[in-house]
Amino acid sequence: MISAALAVIALLLVALAVLALRHRAAAGPVAVLVAGLCAAIAYDNAAVAVGRFVGFGATLETINAARYWIHDLFTPVAVIAGCALAARAGLAWFAGRPARITTILATAALIALGVATDLAVLSLQPRGYADTLRYVNEGASGPPIAAIITIVLLIAVGTAIWRRTGVAWLCLGAIAMFVAAAVGFRHFWIGNVGELLLQAAFVATLTATSRAPLDRTVSGPAT
Repeated sequence: MISAALAVIALLLVALAVLALRHRAAAGPVAVLVAGLCAAIAYDNAAVAVGRFVGFGATLETINAARYWIHDLFTPVAVIAGCALAARAGLAWFAGRPARITTILATAALIALGVATDLAVLSLQPRGYADTLRYVNEGASGPPIAAIITIVLLIAVGTAIWRRTGVAWLCLGAIAMFVAAAVGFRHFWIGNVGELLLQAAFVATLTATSRAPLDRTVSGPAT
């Protein structure tokens, strides 16, 4: 049952990726970035969904190892996508050079933190849950700090977009992800649902900012 649900989530994420790419002409590179994030999370769900059919062993371990690389290297890139959407939404501060440099440096720092606290101590061990078979990192200890910081930053950026334009999707999606991650500590699939909601929020925000230009352009971040 859980495996089937994760397969459905993966397919929905692929559909979201395709939808994001349809806005490439209007939105530019951020559409490709959002589509890439959706595809990366789709892989994460598909990797767990196929576990019961592959079975524990070297093949499934390799499939699952890629999940951790994707999470640690690509999840922080969501900060760049969020800030790019804020710029498109009319928050001029996010379009400025200082904001772009800050965003890139923050993303690089989050990637480095994820590598240091997760990939550097990667020790995959088999674990079953309901009808799923997957490998988890027993080497990591404590909460995923890089992912938590990423979500908090997305909530902040989403709030700025909401306050200035009325587009609430990114803020609400990031909050849903934060709650799902906390609740999913014992039941991992809840976190997967949260990831689906967050990516849907990204695509909804992309869609909103790809239409007629929003007229509430501001010169600085929300206060």
